[in-house]
Amino acid sequence: MKGIIDKIWENKTKEGKRYWVLNIGGENYSVWDKRHMEGLQEGIAVDYDWSQSGDFRKVTGIRKLDAPPYLDPEDRIDGRSQQIVRMSCIKSAAALVSSAEADPDEKGEITIGIARKFEKYVVEGNGEEKEGSNQEK
Repeated sequence: MKGIIDKIWENKTKEGKRYWVLNIGGENYSVWDKRHMEGLQEGIAVDYDWSQSGDFRKVTGIRKLDAPPYLDPEDRIDGRSQQIVRMSCIKSAAALVSSAEADPDEKGEITIGIARKFEKYVVEGNGEEKEGSNQEK
């Protein structure tokens, strides 16, 4: 996923182990590997991977982007706007999944997966747009 780091702070576990928290688009992600933190700062664009760990999101890979490839600097999505995009994507995904026959937890997982795909498409595009292309289809 791609996003802008809104806030970074350091935490410690009860045992004293250091970790960092990144707030990206209104969501918090834990970073346990200090190497992932190199060069990161608030306000920069990143491409990151994460996995669910209990109630927490753990960053499994992250790289700094020079500039968001999907947005001009003046069009960057702030945290509030990204939350609105996410809610819209969840609503659309939930409408698709609502009639599916599955238990509620499974429906929830399917809905979130579809919503993430929708969000990626909305934020990054489908890769077919060509800069300077005005061709009609």
